[in-house]
Amino acid sequence: MPVVEKRWRNVGELPSEAAELTFTGGKNAMKHRIISILGAKRGRYGFGFRTVVLLIGTLGVLVACTNLSNGSESIKPGTIYSSIEGDPIVVYDAGNSYFINADGTVSVSYRNGAVTVTTPLKLDMTRKAWDRGISAGGFFISEDKTAIVYNPQPGKLSPIHVLISDDMGKTWNDHIVQGAKGNEFFIGFMSKNEGWMISGHPRGVGSALNYVFQTSDGGKTWEEVGNPNDIYSEHLTGAGFSNKDIGFLGFRYYGDAGPEIYWTKDRGKSWGKLPISLPQRFNDYYKTPLSPIFNGKEGLFPILLTTKSGDGKDAGTIYLASTDGGLTWVYDEKHDELAIQNP
Repeated sequence: MPVVEKRWRNVGELPSEAAELTFTGGKNAMKHRIISILGAKRGRYGFGFRTVVLLIGTLGVLVACTNLSNGSESIKPGTIYSSIEGDPIVVYDAGNSYFINADGTVSVSYRNGAVTVTTPLKLDMTRKAWDRGISAGGFFISEDKTAIVYNPQPGKLSPIHVLISDDMGKTWNDHIVQGAKGNEFFIGFMSKNEGWMISGHPRGVGSALNYVFQTSDGGKTWEEVGNPNDIYSEHLTGAGFSNKDIGFLGFRYYGDAGPEIYWTKDRGKSWGKLPISLPQRFNDYYKTPLSPIFNGKEGLFPILLTTKSGDGKDAGTIYLASTDGGLTWVYDEKHDELAIQNP
């Protein structure tokens, strides 16, 4: 019996129009946009289910039946994850998912469950969920490239491994990321060969160090590029690169309402805070950036709104949009799915 099923069948608190999380009806149905928010939930085995955001194909962004644009090395879109304080978030559902079995083995399913495989990775289930050497953002699951970042010795910060499959789980290769350490991970691929990975670890209350790596050989070797630790060091809630040069790190809000997003245009040599302009009606909400989604130069950046009142309820998700690979972003209200009423 799976311990954590990342397809989230429990939709008791979903808006009625988003109550179906599996897709039928072919290409036209797959192009239907679903953006759904779940209320806070806690899994029976201690895994937190805070939020689910599912995005299927508007404006040509990551339509499930297309490939990511990158020439001859294009790949089918992968399921993209974020996390808030360890709670898993699906930012984009490509029809692929992972789950953790009761004995600790990690399994991956493709094509909405039509194909399920068991990975070589087995977790120590005697440890607490947040301390098993794996994190929700450490998965990228595409039919053409599956990557899992994990720490085989969760009691230590290093070494970090990346488990790679290029054939839907028929074969796996395990690669050590030299110099990487941590227990909070994010990973993604822009093509079959080009990918990125972030490893991070706490350094006291309300602070964390994050390290950015890239690969150009499909995950066999990884090179550390620059990070923003000298200007901002907090816990990540999302990450993504549109290409090897332009990348984004989203952090949980701290000291203000957010969103806290830092970006690089030069492959990590320098980082700065991403300038964002949002309507004043969102000033009464905390704003948490999730992982950005890219298909070529088109991109969407989801931002979760949370009420500032004591209940801290999720109020919905708003989106920034880009048409130039992430160089500029504008608020695009037509993607919003909100529980609040816009004036």
